[in-house]
Amino acid sequence: MDAQQRADLIAGISGLVLLVAIFLPWFGPSAAAEQAVQEAQEITARFNGETIETPDLTESAWHAFSFVKWVLLLTALVGIRAGVAALARRGGRSATGATAVTAGLGILSTLLILYRVINPIGEAGREYGLFVGFLAALGVAVGGWLALEQSAGSRPQSAESRREARRDSIGSRPDG
Repeated sequence: MDAQQRADLIAGISGLVLLVAIFLPWFGPSAAAEQAVQEAQEITARFNGETIETPDLTESAWHAFSFVKWVLLLTALVGIRAGVAALARRGGRSATGATAVTAGLGILSTLLILYRVINPIGEAGREYGLFVGFLAALGVAVGGWLALEQSAGSRPQSAESRREARRDSIGSRPDG
């Protein structure tokens, strides 16, 4: 297995993890919301009222986002495509355009999630799915980037670029 296939597999596995992470809890109740629920339960218990069920205030990326969820889903699917393509080909190269899309979407998703790590929605708390999603998007970006570097580095040189490579340090060709 060559370096480009390994890079595509990194993107593929990360895409699969991102697909799962989209449906994990990303945002939960803030400390203030948890305290309010606890105080309500204490007051209810003090006056012999019915027990209050704690509301589920967690949200996945799928429920919390409108447009961003589609970017994350597309990133996951493109990452998975890269991994499947790496497993399907034997010694061949993946298309540079597809690899560039994988890297680009991975970088975009990583930045979108990083923004929500720094600045969660409203006063929501951060849940584990947010961090799993961030690492998975970063994995798609890194896998795509590494595959793109391998793809660009393995291109055959043109005759002009071979002539340019033969120039010495002052710009003249050694053969003339």
